[in-house]
Amino acid sequence: MGLVLVMLAYGGYWRRTEDGRGLLLFWQRRLALSSTEFRIQRAGLALLWLAVALRFAQAFWHW
Repeated sequence: MGLVLVMLAYGGYWRRTEDGRGLLLFWQRRLALSSTEFRIQRAGLALLWLAVALRFAQAFWHW
């Protein structure tokens, strides 16, 4: 779900700007996300981090 939200934010950016190079080089701070795209991206990243943390907790405590 988190990855879907991140991809949705990047898809919105691409539709708005048609800057494919900015998407491919996202680590160079070329993305100028709108506030909505930024919030969607951050929510997706938070879900990804939560999933990783839960996976480690599950492996550590053998749920």
